[in-house]
Order: sequence, then structure tokens, then C-alpha cells
Amino acid sequence: MTTPARLWNRNFVLWWLGGAQSAFGTALAGIATSFLVLHQTGSAGAMGVNLALALLPALLQPFMGALVDRWPLKPPLVLGNLLRGLLQLGVGLLALRGPVPLEAIYTASFLTGLIGAFYGPATQGMVARLVPADQLERATGLMQGGTQTMTMLGYVGGGVLVAVLGRAQAIVLDGVSFLLFAGLLLLVQFPARAPRRAGEGFWATFKEGLRYTRGSPILIGLPLLALLLNASFAPMEMLLPKRMLALGAGEQGFGLFFGLLLAGGVVGSLTVAALGKKVNAGAASVWGMAGMGLATVGLAVSQTPMQMYVLAAGMGLANALTNMGIGVIFQKRVHPDYFGRVGSLLGTVGMVGMPLTLLALAPVADRIAVQTIFAVSGGLALAASLVWAALLRREVRGAAPTPGIRSGVEGLGD
Repeated sequence: MTTPARLWNRNFVLWWLGGAQSAFGTALAGIATSFLVLHQTGSAGAMGVNLALALLPALLQPFMGALVDRWPLKPPLVLGNLLRGLLQLGVGLLALRGPVPLEAIYTASFLTGLIGAFYGPATQGMVARLVPADQLERATGLMQGGTQTMTMLGYVGGGVLVAVLGRAQAIVLDGVSFLLFAGLLLLVQFPARAPRRAGEGFWATFKEGLRYTRGSPILIGLPLLALLLNASFAPMEMLLPKRMLALGAGEQGFGLFFGLLLAGGVVGSLTVAALGKKVNAGAASVWGMAGMGLATVGLAVSQTPMQMYVLAAGMGLANALTNMGIGVIFQKRVHPDYFGRVGSLLGTVGMVGMPLTLLALAPVADRIAVQTIFAVSGGLALAASLVWAALLRREVRGAAPTPGIRSGVEGLGD
């Protein structure tokens, strides 16, 4: 497959449409599954166990990334969606017949997470494979905007749809969305992979990914910054209900806050898509991190729900800039042969920050003022933006990169 000559080529359109409709189904199924477990058990703890089982396999992503970089792209993508679709259909069809054994739900959640740990690395850098290099910023904004819009619709309208369709039917719908995505992927032409070195085993591939990552300050710093950012914002979902109740907004205020957060992200992503190469990826990521930090500090001093709603929209906009900038930098900076390994390392290290922070805060969250925790979280995000800016400057002004690492750092500085 040759490099595509235009943005709206068939392969990118299929990938974009498939990802958007799958995001809607996943958001809808998340609500349906949570209420299914709650309805059958009456236990919030059971919901927590189900969520943990779905997230736990993500720790295996660095090893999965090494496998993905050794294989052709299409099989893991098609098979991953096919298997996840069948699992969701199985749970949904069981729920149509009556109560689903909790063990079956737990098993399906764990297997879905395990498949996702393999599927996720296969998607890393996908946009860069399907669009011209000069359209990467615009395409990244479109991908983010499409998935965020459908995720927002899934969350905002999910409760209504689950109430109208039923929990089981919503889970079946998610299964169908995965199968549809698998069908669309069969029509996508992916670029051929460079052949592996003769005799190279799995562990050699894995270690080569670590060596490659160590060759750049940006690739070393990015996972650590992702961990710090996720740790900074982990307390938000845990503490916002308490804050909303204190301000008299309650559950409706909590839902509106996250709805506006997603809406801000959609606006930011679509704005980036419209501006295209006029957006500097490095500057966008730095200012996005700083904006998220400032919005979180703002939450610490806010006095009314309306102030928090405005900050939520601003935080969503900043988050879109951060994700777009980092996504473009990743795809420009990393050689395609290493997308799976480097991307999975970034995702895994970054993900660890959230549960660790929640576990650390849980025993003391009720003894520390919410405003204090928000202020500290915002300060950490601001510090991360300064560190990231310094790393980008060092990369742009530094010596020649390690062999095998892309030297395309133009447009990454601020």
C-alpha cells in the first residue's frame, strides 16, 4: 500500500466511521453493564470488581505491543473486534433470558479487557498509516472529535436508551457495533510491515522496543508525564460527587459537569481538525497541559455550580489540545515499526497513575478538604506542562537522534 494522496481516502473514512460507532456502543454498554450488575447484586462493590477485572489486563500491554509489532496489522484488529463483539452478544443474550451469573459477567469483562490489551497496541499510530503526513494534525482532530462526540452521546443519552431498550438489549447493541467494526476493517488496506530480522525472537523484539524508547528524552518522559497527569486528575471523579452535593447540584450537576467536559473536548478536537497544520503540536500539548492544570486549580476556588460548569468546558478543550498534540508528536517521532511497543508502554505507565492515586487517597479523602486536593492536582499538572516544554526544547535543539528514531521534530517545539 502506497502513502495516501488525500485525507478523505477510503481507508481513513472506514477507520473513522468504525471507531466512532464503536465508541458509542462501548459507552452505552458501560452504563448497561454497570446497571445490570447493580440490579442483580445491589452492590457497588460488585460493580467495582467488574471494572477492575476489565482494567487489570491493560498491565500486559507492553508485552502485547511486542507481539503486535511482529505481526501484520489486520488480523489482530479484525479478530479483536470480532471476539469482543461475540462476548458482548453472549452476555446480552443471556440477560435477555434472565439473570446472568455474576461469574459470567466477570469472566466476560476480564476477557474483554484482555482482548483490549492486545487490540489497543495494534491501533497505535494508525492515523499516520492511513493519511498523508501533511494532514496528520487534521486527521487526528477528526478522529478525536468523532470518538468524543459518539462517546458523549453514549453517556448523555445512554441512560435514556438503556431505560427504553433495556439493559440486555443495549449490551447486544454494543456487540453488534464491534462486529460491524470488524466487517469494516476487512475493507481497509493497511500498509505492509517491514520484514523482521531473521531469527529474531519475542524477547529480542521486546528488548529492542525498550532500547528504542531509551534513545529519546521525549519517549522516556512522555510515559512518566502521562502517569503524573493521570494521577493528578484521578481524584476528580471520586471527589466531584461530594463537591456537587455540597453546592446543591447533586447527581444532575455531576452528570452535567462531565457532559460539558466531553463537549469541550469535541469543540477542541474539531477546531484542530479545521485548522490542520496551522496548529503546532508541541505548543498545543504544552498549553493544553497548562490549561488543564489551571482549570483544576479553578475548581479548588470555585463557589458555584455554574463556575464549575465553565471550568469543565475549558478543561475539555485543554484536554483535546493535549491529546492531539501528544498524538501527533508520537506519530511523527516514533518509527511505525515501533508503534505497538512504544505506544503500549506509554498507555500502561500512564494508566497506573490513576488506580495508585485512588488507592492512596481512599483512606484520607474524607479528612482532607476537596479544595486542597484539587489545588495540589492542578499544581502537579502545571508542573508537568513546564517539564514537557523543557523536553521538547531539548529535543529540537539537541544532537542527531538515535539511529532508527525519526528525526522529524519540526513543528514540535513551542
